[in-house]
Amino acid sequence: MRVRRDISSIPLRSATDTWQGIIELVTGPGSKDVEQLRCAAGVMGSIITDEHPTSRAIMFEGAGPQLRIYLRYGMKALEEGTKVDALTWNPTDGDWTMHVPCDAENIDWVKKSLAACTRIKIFDVAETDRAENEEKRAAAKGDGSIVVDWNLRG
Repeated sequence: MRVRRDISSIPLRSATDTWQGIIELVTGPGSKDVEQLRCAAGVMGSIITDEHPTSRAIMFEGAGPQLRIYLRYGMKALEEGTKVDALTWNPTDGDWTMHVPCDAENIDWVKKSLAACTRIKIFDVAETDRAENEEKRAAAKGDGSIVVDWNLRG
């Protein structure tokens, strides 16, 4: 199962404030290796400023459902405001991994900068979404899998 959260960013919040909001959303009692998220603040500020999380999610996998965080920018961010629904689980409790989108031009320095953050993995925004590939494979196999998208967009 996947859960989606949309968070308003620039110009409503700075990239730094956006990242801090994401940390607050995904951590709580029982969180493991939170320092990795804090240490990634500078790089994540760059990723947020480049607006990659508009079309490709920052994903948390491990404890509970997969969490996909998309960011809103510009007028959409201003219109939607700062409200974000709380999570019903702690995605950083136990064994977790965060997957971060990055463009090909910056991917090498981002990977080098986050090399010590073993829970953070970088992927190229041009790559096909893994979840979409999994859904296509399941459909091709005809295994009767059902995929439900609970996120209604208006």
